[in-house]
Amino acid sequence: MAKSEQTSGGREHVPEAMEQLLAQREYALQALIELSQALAKPRDLYGAMDGLLLTLMGQFRMSRACLWLAPAEGGIPELARSRGVEREKAETLMISCAAPLMEHFKKHGGPLTVEKLVGSEQGPVREFAARAGLLLLAPIYVHEQLIGILGLGARQDGVPRAKIDLKLLESSLAIASIAIENGRFYGQLLEKGRELRLANERLGELDRLKFEFLSNINHELRTPLAVIIASLDCLGRVEKDGSPAQEFLTYARAQAGKLLGIVEGLLHLTAAAENTNRPIASIGDIVDAVTSYHRDRLPGLSSGLHEFALVIDAQALQTCFDERHVRTILDALVDNAVKFTPAGTRIQLRVCETSERGERWARIDVEDQGPGIPPERLPKLFEPFQQLDGSMTRAAGGLGIGLALARRLAHEMGGRVAAVSEVGSGSTFSLFLPAAIQFAPKPADEAEKGREVSMSQELEMSKQENHGRTAVLRLKGRLDVKTSPLLLQKVSEIQANGQNLVLNLSEVTFMGSSGIGALLVIVEQFQEQAGLVRLASPSPAVASVIKLLNLDRFLAVDASEEKSLSEIGA
Repeated sequence: MAKSEQTSGGREHVPEAMEQLLAQREYALQALIELSQALAKPRDLYGAMDGLLLTLMGQFRMSRACLWLAPAEGGIPELARSRGVEREKAETLMISCAAPLMEHFKKHGGPLTVEKLVGSEQGPVREFAARAGLLLLAPIYVHEQLIGILGLGARQDGVPRAKIDLKLLESSLAIASIAIENGRFYGQLLEKGRELRLANERLGELDRLKFEFLSNINHELRTPLAVIIASLDCLGRVEKDGSPAQEFLTYARAQAGKLLGIVEGLLHLTAAAENTNRPIASIGDIVDAVTSYHRDRLPGLSSGLHEFALVIDAQALQTCFDERHVRTILDALVDNAVKFTPAGTRIQLRVCETSERGERWARIDVEDQGPGIPPERLPKLFEPFQQLDGSMTRAAGGLGIGLALARRLAHEMGGRVAAVSEVGSGSTFSLFLPAAIQFAPKPADEAEKGREVSMSQELEMSKQENHGRTAVLRLKGRLDVKTSPLLLQKVSEIQANGQNLVLNLSEVTFMGSSGIGALLVIVEQFQEQAGLVRLASPSPAVASVIKLLNLDRFLAVDASEEKSLSEIGA
């Protein structure tokens, strides 16, 4: 057949190697399209960064990548996301080398290849980058202003970088720069709107305090007024009718009665005002309420370089609550976490179910990576006007009334708030709400119920199944920009237990470049701790990608789950 003839598929006959190269280029274009679509949504700055890193890692077959973002007020770029690189090494690299790196980018503009660095001034960059396993550092600009730095490691397949790879990298960073800047502006805008809403609510709270003050004062006024009126009535009966004293007593009695009427009127007014602030509790799905709250707070926290993660350990959880009060409580707990955690750290919002003696409770946790709280301070945390640091030089301000308000609102809904902490290991503040009508108040147990499946909108992860030191995790759905971070989060828990991993991909319907990047990160992290990872039963969608990109050269892939367990020795 002549070369000009076409195959039945409509493509000109070309050698198999060329056809595979074309398919790989087509996949690279799809990855860029997928990345641009993911970055077009500015709500989650950390989601955009994850999409950028994992897509590039999958596209170039890399297992290490880092992203640092420059603070809005200037200074050393903060580590925003690290995949496959120890956080301490990534932070040390930027702290030690920020000045020469930024000077290099200012002079030369483009990516910096670490292995080509020479001279004493650039020596530290090469040394610290090598410790982190990074070979390429690239600037991210918006309107000629440096907003971030990307670090990439070596390719797993050993293929050297081509010119088209650098073009793809530059295009991805150009898209990412706009997404990051838009994400920041969008988050700041929403956060200002939220602050205005809270300011309006505080004005309402001041009104409530005003009425509460009037109520207390009026109650105090009624007692002496009753005594005064009774005394005037007694004196009025003693004095003769028509005498001057009788006239004065009658006038005084009338004015005292008038004052009593004013006090009683104010009492009715304050009673009506108090009724407007009482919780209007109803049965509803607390998971939906917390998900909506997370969606509203996510842009603002992300723009401040705080990763705000949501973990749902219950698909649906019916509880009795007032959503307005729940949001106020969560605002107090989240704002407290933000106040005491530095930029670049993670705050996690978790919803789960817990029980005690057959009674069901919903628990909402706010976990931070702050300095922790000394044990002797925990009992007084929820008292009014309490500050962890009461000195004049304390870094975190505030009156110390947020947590006290959270406790009062929780009690009004039949729940409670609690805190656990360890100095140096962060803190967890929890809101407990009754998951069913309870006729006697009981404390909620800390134990959690097991679940069958952990779900997102597009990816399901089965409850891990243990075979000795090996954990089996089965996936169903899409492994893409949105779902890959969820997989990494789940696998990190398995790795922390010192287990090996078998990842069953038989029901994965799509695997994008970000999914490949996630798998490479998982393998890299397990290998660093002498652990093993095997991929079992790849679906046709996954198998085609593995074959197209020759991923089986550095990923352990087995035809069945039993084969993977056998290879690991489980």
